[in-house]
Amino acid sequence: MPCAPDTPRARPAQLPLARFVLRARAQQRRVRRLGRSATLAALLLALGGCATYRPQPLAARPATAPTLHDLRVHARDIPLPRLAAQRIDLAQPLPMPAVAALAVLNNPQLRVARDRLGIARAQAFAAGLLPDPRFSMSRDFPRHSAGASSTAYSYGLGFDLGSLITRPAARAAAHAHVRSIDLQLLWQEWQTAAQAQLLYVRVAGLRQRLQLLHEELRLQQLRLRRTRAAVAAGDLPRTTADAEFAALQALQQRIDSARRGGVALQAQLHALLGLAPDATLRIAGMPRIRAQAPQQVRAALAHIARIRPDLLALRAGYESQEQALREAVLAQFPSISIGFTRARDTSDVNTVGFGLSLSLPLFNGARGRVAVQRATRQELRDAYQLRLDQTASDVARSLRELAELERQRSQLEAGLPTLRAAARAAQAALRRGEITLPQAQAQRQALLEQRLALQGVRQLLAEQAVGLDALTGAGLYRAAAPQLPRIPPQARRS
Repeated sequence: MPCAPDTPRARPAQLPLARFVLRARAQQRRVRRLGRSATLAALLLALGGCATYRPQPLAARPATAPTLHDLRVHARDIPLPRLAAQRIDLAQPLPMPAVAALAVLNNPQLRVARDRLGIARAQAFAAGLLPDPRFSMSRDFPRHSAGASSTAYSYGLGFDLGSLITRPAARAAAHAHVRSIDLQLLWQEWQTAAQAQLLYVRVAGLRQRLQLLHEELRLQQLRLRRTRAAVAAGDLPRTTADAEFAALQALQQRIDSARRGGVALQAQLHALLGLAPDATLRIAGMPRIRAQAPQQVRAALAHIARIRPDLLALRAGYESQEQALREAVLAQFPSISIGFTRARDTSDVNTVGFGLSLSLPLFNGARGRVAVQRATRQELRDAYQLRLDQTASDVARSLRELAELERQRSQLEAGLPTLRAAARAAQAALRRGEITLPQAQAQRQALLEQRLALQGVRQLLAEQAVGLDALTGAGLYRAAAPQLPRIPPQARRS
């Protein structure tokens, strides 16, 4: 009996077609799972390296320290070795090095400068990162196409090789830039310490000046009381008491003017320390600063390129520019990108391939960038030489001024005993009636002016010594040792 025509044996050609359809559907499911897995992995990888955001609101009140005890006092945090060795005792009047250390620790402008150093370090970190690879994916869904047997897809992964050529130079330039910013911060701390010392000397000098004026004021008040008593007794005319009173008022005006200057100086010193204007700040007397010998200053000047942080910063900036120029030269080479692809078309043809692309340096070739970087390097070279020459000129001028101030101090000190004796003799002659009151007042005024001039010259000598320390580092920024000063590498920030 023949087989029925609707049995499976009667349609053997349908079996390969069914297996083909099943395999195609299974492959589609695998492709979908692979695509979902790849997308999920890429998403997790991207999210794992993402930074998080946290708001940081601005302050509504001034951040100045209300009292002296609210300042930072850990001098060991200062990268300048001599200041780092200072002991700060807030319970006692502060000497000049302690005030300089407090200024470096608490100056508000230095906080902003340290933030710039953080930005430079973040830029160096960014320069060392490799570029991210590029991943691409596409799907094509055939519609109303008789020859299409499956959906088409394409996956690609690419990477720019050109960045690997310039990356070492970019990293070296970024790290040299960090060193330059770090040394600029050190130079700003150096200058802040010198400014604090200069303000300290001026405040202490003003106190000495006020002390001299107050001594003269007390003597003038005593003479006025005696003169008024003599006028009341009929021994002297009233015009004598009036002349004494006029001299007293003139002296009081000088004291008031000096006090107004003291208010301005105190405000500058408080602002430099980050201290509230009404906070109490007690300082010790005028420091005894011994001026450095010209030989020592000139010896420090011979090695100034290894001492001054600003010159070291310029050298680091020049090194960074050298690497930037090297990076621009390397960027002239063709930029190469490679990629790998995996694809399938709608006819179920699967392919695996790779791609290569490069830029042809025919018209641009980074020649303009090289020219800009080379001109910038020349500018930095000239700026460094200008700063070096200006330093030598400033030191020579300061040494001449120091010698002139020493000559004036010796001359004023030599004439002081004679003026003291003349003032005492004039006062005695006035009591005997041998000279007039204006003559005696002229002698006393000459003595006062000589003492004030001597105090002013001594203050200028101290200021000049501070200036020489700031120019050469021959005093403040090294330990007391006979060797030449230099800032050790471990003292700088890493």
